[in-house]
Amino acid sequence: MKTLLIAEIGINHNGSFDMGRRIIDSAYDCGVQAVKFQTYRPELRFNSDNPFIETFEKYHLPFDQELNLWRHAQDKGLKVMTTPFDLPSVEDCRSEHLNGVKIASFETTNLELVRGVASLQLPTYFSTGQNTLNEVKTVIATIQSYHNDIIPMHCISSYPMANKDANLAVIKKLQTELKRDIGYSDHSVGYKVSGLAVAMGATCIEKHFTIDNSLEGPDHSFSMNPDSMRELVDHITLTEEIIGDHWMGVRHCEQQIHDIARRVSI
Repeated sequence: MKTLLIAEIGINHNGSFDMGRRIIDSAYDCGVQAVKFQTYRPELRFNSDNPFIETFEKYHLPFDQELNLWRHAQDKGLKVMTTPFDLPSVEDCRSEHLNGVKIASFETTNLELVRGVASLQLPTYFSTGQNTLNEVKTVIATIQSYHNDIIPMHCISSYPMANKDANLAVIKKLQTELKRDIGYSDHSVGYKVSGLAVAMGATCIEKHFTIDNSLEGPDHSFSMNPDSMRELVDHITLTEEIIGDHWMGVRHCEQQIHDIARRVSI
Protein backbone atom coordinates (compact mmCIF):
# COMPACT_ATOMS: atom_id res chain seq x y z
CA MET A 1 0.00 0.00 0.00
CA LYS A 2 1.56 3.27 -1.14
CA THR A 3 -0.84 5.56 0.71
CA LEU A 4 0.37 6.53 4.19
CA LEU A 5 -2.40 5.40 6.55
CA ILE A 6 -2.28 7.13 9.94
CA ALA A 7 -4.25 5.69 12.85
CA GLU A 8 -5.18 8.68 15.00
CA ILE A 9 -5.04 7.49 18.60
CA GLY A 10 -5.54 11.01 19.94
CA ILE A 11 -7.06 10.64 23.40
CA ASN A 12 -8.67 7.26 22.70
CA HIS A 13 -6.21 5.78 25.19
CA ASN A 14 -8.52 7.39 27.79
CA GLY A 15 -5.51 8.40 29.86
CA SER A 16 -4.38 4.77 30.26
CA PHE A 17 -0.90 3.64 29.25
CA ASP A 18 -2.05 0.02 28.97
CA MET A 19 -4.95 1.05 26.73
CA GLY A 20 -2.52 3.03 24.59
CA ARG A 21 -0.31 -0.02 24.10
CA ARG A 22 -3.30 -2.15 23.16
CA ILE A 23 -4.42 0.39 20.56
CA ILE A 24 -0.91 0.59 19.07
CA ASP A 25 -0.63 -3.19 18.86
CA SER A 26 -4.06 -3.45 17.25
CA ALA A 27 -3.26 -0.69 14.72
CA TYR A 28 -0.07 -2.50 13.77
CA ASP A 29 -1.96 -5.77 13.31
CA CYS A 30 -4.42 -3.98 11.00
CA GLY A 31 -1.64 -2.93 8.63
CA VAL A 32 -1.41 0.84 9.17
CA GLN A 33 1.96 2.54 8.72
CA ALA A 34 1.72 5.28 11.35
CA VAL A 35 0.03 6.22 14.61
CA LYS A 36 -0.64 9.72 15.87
CA PHE A 37 -1.10 11.13 19.34
CA GLN A 38 -2.17 14.46 20.83
CA THR A 39 0.39 16.12 23.10
CA TYR A 40 -0.83 18.88 25.37
CA ARG A 41 -0.91 20.46 28.79
CA PRO A 42 -4.57 20.30 29.91
CA GLU A 43 -4.43 23.81 31.37
CA LEU A 44 -3.05 25.25 28.11
CA ARG A 45 -5.05 23.42 25.46
CA PHE A 46 -8.16 25.62 25.67
CA ASN A 47 -9.19 28.98 27.00
CA SER A 48 -10.26 28.78 30.64
CA ASP A 49 -13.98 28.98 29.83
CA ASN A 50 -13.94 26.23 27.18
CA PRO A 51 -16.42 23.41 27.93
CA PHE A 52 -13.97 20.76 26.64
CA ILE A 53 -11.37 21.39 29.37
CA GLU A 54 -12.80 18.82 31.77
CA THR A 55 -12.87 16.10 29.11
CA PHE A 56 -9.28 16.62 28.05
CA GLU A 57 -8.11 16.74 31.66
CA LYS A 58 -9.86 13.43 32.30
CA TYR A 59 -8.24 11.66 29.36
CA HIS A 60 -4.81 13.27 29.54
CA LEU A 61 -1.77 10.99 29.57
CA PRO A 62 1.38 12.28 31.34
CA PHE A 63 4.13 12.97 28.82
CA ASP A 64 6.58 10.43 30.19
CA GLN A 65 3.98 7.72 29.55
CA GLU A 66 3.17 9.11 26.11
CA LEU A 67 6.88 9.06 25.24
CA ASN A 68 7.03 5.39 26.20
CA LEU A 69 4.10 4.75 23.86
CA TRP A 70 6.01 6.48 21.06
CA ARG A 71 8.95 4.17 21.73
CA HIS A 72 6.68 1.12 21.77
CA ALA A 73 5.15 2.08 18.41
CA GLN A 74 8.54 2.67 16.81
CA ASP A 75 9.82 -0.65 18.17
CA LYS A 76 7.02 -2.27 16.15
CA GLY A 77 8.14 -0.42 13.01
CA LEU A 78 5.37 2.18 13.00
CA LYS A 79 5.94 5.84 12.19
CA VAL A 80 5.03 8.05 15.13
CA MET A 81 3.39 11.45 14.83
CA THR A 82 1.70 13.80 17.25
CA THR A 83 -0.26 17.03 17.34
CA PRO A 84 1.13 19.44 19.95
CA PHE A 85 -1.36 22.03 21.19
CA ASP A 86 0.85 24.42 23.18
CA LEU A 87 4.43 25.67 23.14
CA PRO A 88 5.65 23.64 26.16
CA SER A 89 4.33 20.53 24.42
CA VAL A 90 6.16 21.57 21.25
CA GLU A 91 9.35 21.43 23.31
CA ASP A 92 8.42 17.91 24.41
CA CYS A 93 8.31 17.00 20.73
CA ARG A 94 12.03 17.66 20.23
CA SER A 95 12.53 13.91 20.40
CA GLU A 96 14.21 11.31 18.25
CA HIS A 97 11.07 9.24 18.67
CA LEU A 98 8.94 11.36 16.31
CA ASN A 99 8.67 10.94 12.56
CA GLY A 100 6.32 13.85 11.96
CA VAL A 101 4.07 16.46 13.53
CA LYS A 102 0.61 17.73 12.71
CA ILE A 103 -1.22 21.00 13.27
CA ALA A 104 -4.93 20.74 14.00
CA SER A 105 -7.44 22.63 11.85
CA PHE A 106 -8.43 25.01 14.62
CA GLU A 107 -4.79 25.87 15.41
CA THR A 108 -3.74 26.95 11.91
CA THR A 109 -4.48 30.60 12.68
CA ASN A 110 -2.37 30.36 15.87
CA LEU A 111 0.78 31.38 14.03
CA GLU A 112 2.91 31.38 17.18
CA LEU A 113 2.13 27.67 17.56
CA VAL A 114 2.61 27.07 13.83
CA ARG A 115 6.09 28.62 14.02
CA GLY A 116 6.89 26.51 17.07
CA VAL A 117 5.82 23.31 15.33
CA ALA A 118 7.74 24.27 12.17
CA SER A 119 10.88 24.87 14.22
CA LEU A 120 10.99 21.14 15.02
CA GLN A 121 12.19 20.63 11.42
CA LEU A 122 10.06 17.49 11.09
CA PRO A 123 7.68 16.55 8.26
CA THR A 124 4.71 18.78 9.04
CA TYR A 125 1.11 17.93 8.25
CA PHE A 126 -1.77 20.31 8.86
CA SER A 127 -5.52 19.98 8.53
CA THR A 128 -7.41 22.56 6.50
CA GLY A 129 -10.83 22.34 8.17
CA GLN A 130 -12.52 25.74 8.52
CA ASN A 131 -9.65 27.33 6.54
CA THR A 132 -9.86 29.52 3.46
CA LEU A 133 -7.36 29.00 0.68
CA ASN A 134 -5.52 32.16 1.74
CA GLU A 135 -5.27 30.87 5.31
CA VAL A 136 -3.84 27.60 4.01
CA LYS A 137 -1.26 29.53 1.99
CA THR A 138 -0.35 31.57 5.07
CA VAL A 139 0.31 28.38 7.06
CA ILE A 140 2.52 27.05 4.27
CA ALA A 141 4.46 30.31 4.01
CA THR A 142 4.98 30.34 7.78
CA ILE A 143 6.30 26.76 7.83
CA GLN A 144 8.48 27.41 4.78
CA SER A 145 10.50 29.87 6.85
CA TYR A 146 11.83 26.72 8.56
CA HIS A 147 11.51 23.90 6.00
CA ASN A 148 9.43 22.73 3.04
CA ASP A 149 8.44 19.20 4.09
CA ILE A 150 4.75 20.12 4.30
CA ILE A 151 1.57 18.17 3.54
CA PRO A 152 -1.78 19.99 3.84
CA MET A 153 -4.63 17.62 4.64
CA HIS A 154 -8.12 18.36 3.42
CA CYS A 155 -10.44 18.11 6.40
CA ILE A 156 -13.97 18.90 7.48
CA SER A 157 -14.15 19.77 11.19
CA SER A 158 -17.30 17.82 11.98
CA TYR A 159 -17.35 14.89 14.40
CA PRO A 160 -18.60 12.63 12.93
CA MET A 161 -18.77 14.06 9.44
CA ALA A 162 -21.74 13.26 7.22
CA ASN A 163 -20.73 11.87 3.82
CA LYS A 164 -22.53 14.73 2.05
CA ASP A 165 -20.15 17.20 3.72
CA ALA A 166 -16.90 15.54 2.58
CA ASN A 167 -16.33 17.95 -0.35
CA LEU A 168 -13.47 15.87 -1.75
CA ALA A 169 -13.21 18.18 -4.75
CA VAL A 170 -11.06 20.37 -2.50
CA ILE A 171 -8.27 17.78 -2.79
CA LYS A 172 -7.93 18.51 -6.51
CA LYS A 173 -8.22 22.25 -5.88
CA LEU A 174 -5.40 22.16 -3.33
CA GLN A 175 -3.23 20.07 -5.65
CA THR A 176 -3.72 22.61 -8.43
CA GLU A 177 -3.25 25.68 -6.26
CA LEU A 178 -0.37 24.48 -4.08
CA LYS A 179 1.51 22.12 -6.42
CA ARG A 180 2.25 19.65 -3.63
CA ASP A 181 1.03 16.38 -2.16
CA ILE A 182 -2.31 16.61 -0.37
CA GLY A 183 -3.62 14.32 2.36
CA TYR A 184 -7.04 13.77 3.86
CA SER A 185 -8.04 13.77 7.53
CA ASP A 186 -11.30 11.85 7.54
CA HIS A 187 -13.94 12.12 10.27
CA SER A 188 -16.61 10.11 8.47
CA VAL A 189 -17.90 6.77 9.71
CA GLY A 190 -16.56 3.79 7.75
CA TYR A 191 -13.98 3.46 4.98
CA LYS A 192 -15.68 4.53 1.75
CA VAL A 193 -14.93 8.26 1.90
CA SER A 194 -11.24 7.61 2.55
CA GLY A 195 -11.07 5.25 -0.42
CA LEU A 196 -12.60 7.90 -2.64
CA ALA A 197 -10.10 10.46 -1.31
CA VAL A 198 -7.26 8.19 -2.45
CA ALA A 199 -8.92 7.98 -5.87
CA MET A 200 -8.97 11.80 -5.90
CA GLY A 201 -5.23 11.85 -5.29
CA ALA A 202 -4.77 11.98 -1.52
CA THR A 203 -1.33 10.58 -0.63
CA CYS A 204 -2.04 10.02 3.07
CA ILE A 205 -5.15 9.27 5.09
CA GLU A 206 -5.74 9.91 8.78
CA LYS A 207 -8.54 8.11 10.62
CA HIS A 208 -9.36 7.98 14.33
CA PHE A 209 -8.81 4.49 15.71
CA THR A 210 -10.10 2.60 18.75
CA ILE A 211 -10.27 -1.00 19.90
CA ASP A 212 -13.90 -0.59 20.99
CA ASN A 213 -16.49 1.90 19.70
CA SER A 214 -18.51 1.58 22.91
CA LEU A 215 -15.78 2.96 25.18
CA GLU A 216 -16.35 6.20 27.06
CA GLY A 217 -14.80 9.25 25.42
CA PRO A 218 -15.57 11.83 22.73
CA ASP A 219 -13.97 10.10 19.72
CA HIS A 220 -14.56 6.36 20.17
CA SER A 221 -18.02 6.26 18.62
CA PHE A 222 -16.93 7.45 15.15
CA SER A 223 -13.43 5.92 15.19
CA MET A 224 -12.39 2.93 13.10
CA ASN A 225 -12.33 -0.31 15.06
CA PRO A 226 -9.97 -3.18 14.12
CA ASP A 227 -12.47 -4.79 11.74
CA SER A 228 -13.26 -1.56 9.88
CA MET A 229 -9.58 -0.52 9.80
CA ARG A 230 -8.70 -3.80 8.09
CA GLU A 231 -11.49 -3.08 5.60
CA LEU A 232 -9.96 0.33 4.97
CA VAL A 233 -6.49 -1.15 4.38
CA ASP A 234 -7.99 -3.61 1.89
CA HIS A 235 -10.07 -0.88 0.23
CA ILE A 236 -7.12 1.48 -0.21
CA THR A 237 -5.01 -1.37 -1.62
CA LEU A 238 -7.78 -2.16 -4.11
CA THR A 239 -8.20 1.53 -4.98
CA GLU A 240 -4.48 1.90 -5.70
CA GLU A 241 -4.60 -1.21 -7.89
CA ILE A 242 -7.55 0.19 -9.84
CA ILE A 243 -5.94 3.62 -10.27
CA GLY A 244 -2.80 2.07 -11.77
CA ASP A 245 -0.25 4.33 -13.44
CA HIS A 246 0.03 6.76 -16.36
CA TRP A 247 1.54 4.36 -18.89
CA MET A 248 -0.38 3.94 -22.16
CA GLY A 249 0.12 1.29 -24.79
CA VAL A 250 -0.62 -2.41 -25.22
CA ARG A 251 -0.83 -3.89 -21.74
CA HIS A 252 -0.23 -7.56 -21.11
CA CYS A 253 -3.94 -8.20 -20.55
CA GLU A 254 -4.66 -6.62 -23.96
CA GLN A 255 -2.02 -8.50 -25.93
CA GLN A 256 -4.20 -11.38 -27.14
CA ILE A 257 -7.06 -9.19 -28.39
CA HIS A 258 -4.49 -6.81 -29.89
CA ASP A 259 -2.89 -9.63 -31.88
CA ILE A 260 -6.22 -11.05 -33.04
CA ALA A 261 -8.42 -8.05 -33.66
CA ARG A 262 -6.44 -4.84 -34.10
CA ARG A 263 -6.40 -3.49 -37.65
CA VAL A 264 -4.05 -0.81 -38.92
CA SER A 265 -4.77 1.24 -42.01
CA ILE A 266 -1.83 2.63 -43.99
